[in-house]
Amino acid sequence: MNKEKEFINIINKILNKDSNKDILVSIGDDAAITSKNNGGETAICSDSIVEGVHFNTEYYSYENIGWKSISINISDLASMGASPNFFTVSIGAPKYLNNESFSKIINGIKNCCDTYGGTIVGGDIVSSDKLFISVTAIGKLITKNYMTRGSAKVGDKIAVTGNLGDSLGGLKLLNNNKKNAYLSEKHLIPKPKINESHSLVTSGIKCCMDISDGLHNDLINICTQSNVSMIINVENIPISKYLIDEYPETYTDIAINGGEDYELLFTIDESKVHLPFEYYVIGEICKKNDYEIFYKNKNRKYLPNLKPWSHFE
Repeated sequence: MNKEKEFINIINKILNKDSNKDILVSIGDDAAITSKNNGGETAICSDSIVEGVHFNTEYYSYENIGWKSISINISDLASMGASPNFFTVSIGAPKYLNNESFSKIINGIKNCCDTYGGTIVGGDIVSSDKLFISVTAIGKLITKNYMTRGSAKVGDKIAVTGNLGDSLGGLKLLNNNKKNAYLSEKHLIPKPKINESHSLVTSGIKCCMDISDGLHNDLINICTQSNVSMIINVENIPISKYLIDEYPETYTDIAINGGEDYELLFTIDESKVHLPFEYYVIGEICKKNDYEIFYKNKNRKYLPNLKPWSHFE
């Protein structure tokens, strides 16, 4: 168990997360879902980005930083089946941050809101040794239904909305002062899957999350919260030709480990649900309990070189 999950377990133990009947989904999912007496459920999430952990000012523009701070929160809302309404934004401003750079951050925030929806309604500005942005997003469910990590069923297919590994591939190039316009943009300008999210939840999908911490980490999240085990067929993982060209020997492991792709990972009963967009089936929920992931490549056991993302490493 990584340190972030250990901390979340401590929070759950101390706060007694199930004590409020108005909370439909609580700590541990991509967002919380709360219910009002007159109906109209609300999705609430929070995410932060920190200089040196989630971005590097050597290759991130300030507009990119502002955009990312909002887009990753929209992705969390999307994974639950919600659309963004309001944001509060708190910024830790180091001494080197001048008015021009600050304005660029705000422009990046505005551009993301203009693209995907939602309005900034408040926040805070504090002095900090490093630049950070912490966002709380409030969204509205587009139907009476919502999606969670804990709703996978035995027999469901496991699917993703698009290519995996591009963001990590782009990050590796940027860290080595190399360029690939496609891969670099995938890392620098994450684009949440709002339209796909709406199609999923209106079609009856119950289990979904966004791929922010890497495919392997997020498969573990579904296993533990749904109390299931799964088989993943690595030959079916969608991988772009750009990633294959740059990393011909390691692209599969990059796709399995890579974080910040912000594609949607979901389970589907294809006999009952028909989606209006292209998606990629990469595996199947095979049994209850055990929380195991069995990787296979063309029906042979596959042992990925696992180096999953962690905020604390």
